[in-house]
This record gives sequence, C-alpha cells and structure tokens, in this order.
Amino acid sequence: MSSEVSKYQKRLEELTNDITLVRSEIRSLKNERIEIIGELKDLRSERRKLINEFRELKEKYIILNSKRKELVEKVRSLRKERREKLGQMKTILNLMDEKRRNLNILAKEVRIPISAIRKEIERLEWIQQTRPLTIEEENRLIREIARLEELLDKALKAREEKKQFLELRAELVKLRVEVSDFQKKINETSKEIDRIDSKRLDLRDKLNDYREKISGLTEEINELQNRLNQINQKIDKLVDRLNELRNKYNELVNEIEKKRIEKILSEKKKKVKEKLKKGERRLTLEELKILYSDADELIEEFNES
Repeated sequence: MSSEVSKYQKRLEELTNDITLVRSEIRSLKNERIEIIGELKDLRSERRKLINEFRELKEKYIILNSKRKELVEKVRSLRKERREKLGQMKTILNLMDEKRRNLNILAKEVRIPISAIRKEIERLEWIQQTRPLTIEEENRLIREIARLEELLDKALKAREEKKQFLELRAELVKLRVEVSDFQKKINETSKEIDRIDSKRLDLRDKLNDYREKISGLTEEINELQNRLNQINQKIDKLVDRLNELRNKYNELVNEIEKKRIEKILSEKKKKVKEKLKKGERRLTLEELKILYSDADELIEEFNES
C-alpha cells in the first residue's frame, strides 16, 4: 500500500509540475499578448494619423490637378486667339504689300499735288469756256483736260491707297500689341503651370512616401495580428491542456481519497466482523452502514453532506 501511495504521490507531483508549467506559459503568453495589443493600438493610431495626412495631401493634389487643367485650357484658348490674330496680321501684311505696290506704281505716274492738278483743270476749263479757240486748240485743250482728269483720278486713288495703307499699318500695330499681350499671358500662365507642376511633383513624392510608410505599418500590423492570433490559439490550447491536467489531478486526488477511505473502511469492517464473531449481535447504525457500504457510497454521502 505504501508503494501505491508513493506512486500516486509521484504522479500528483508530476501533474502539479505540469500545471505550474502550463500556467507559467499561459501567463507568459498573456503578458506577450498585452504587449502586442499595446503595440497594435499604437501602430493603428499612427497609421490612422498617416492616412488622414495622406488624404489631406491627396485632396491638395486633386485641387492642383484641377487648377492645372484650367490653366492648360486657358493657354490653349490664348494660343488659339493668338493664332487668329497672327492670321489677321498675315492678311493685313499681304494687303499692305498690295497697297505698297499700287502706291509705287501710282507714285511714278503722279508727281503733282492734287490741288495743283485741280487748279490746272479749272484753268483749262476756264480758257475753254471764255476764250475763242480754233478746233485744233479746242481738241488739244480737251485732250489735256482729259489727261489731267485721269491723272487726278490716279492721284485720288493714290491718296485713298495711302490712307488705307496707313489704316492697315495702324491695325497691324494694334494686332502686334494684342499678339504681344497674348504671348505675355501665355508665358505667365505657362510659368504658373510650371509652378503647379513643381508642387505636384513634390506632393507626388510625399504621397509615395506616405504610401510606403502606411504599407510598412500595415505589414507590421498584419505580422503582429498574426502573432496575436497564434498566441490566442496557443493560449486556447494551453487552457484546454490546463483543464485536462486539472481534471486528471482531481481524478487522482479522488482516487487517492477513495483508496484512503477504502483502507479505513476495510479496517472498520474487519473490526465489525470480529465483533460479530465474538457473538455481539447488536450493531449500531453506523456499524451496519460500514458493514454494507462501499467507498464510493461513503464518498458520495460525504460530498452530499
């Protein structure tokens, strides 16, 4: 019996040691879990902050893109208007060349002022009307007046051509100023587009940097979450193992208690039987219970009481 008790005691010690080790491992894992949960909380908070900052930068980037699109459309419109003005300038230059050629031709034919031509025509007409002339003189006078009138027409045409030439030149100067203004606006708008492109490039670099940081944090969070899941699984398994060990421990304790009671009961039964052998037929209720009960019944009765 002593050997059996020793065996049970040794097994109890082994179970106790196993329970202690499992508890220690569970405690260690729970401490690690607390640390990981704290780290996850900090990392998620940092990631949320970065995501909010990323969204703010993204909004600025979208606004810059919208502004750039407006400016590009403005440059396109300005260039179209400038091309139209340049087309008008080309038309005017062609007209001016034509007027210049006409003026050069007329200048060779008309070298007398218009007023002088008119005075000469009036003088000849006065002679024609007031003086007696021969037929030959009359015809010569008529031819001269006709020549002068033709010359006057050319002079008037030359004056009109010159007037139109000057008007065209004034219009050309006006168009050149407008083209220059358009070019200035195009240059200024293009510089603004360049400034926006520089800001967009800077923002794009920052956005990429934020993406990398957020991605790194997400990867780190996922790794910790996986580790946390593994710890939870280990804890669940260890808790199951701990319950199993406790059940075995309790079963063994109950078994030891049962053996102890069986030993006591056996000794008491032996005494009751010896009493009967001696001829003592009056047994107490307690002695009857000992005589006809087993260890399980006594343990059950004890537990119920």
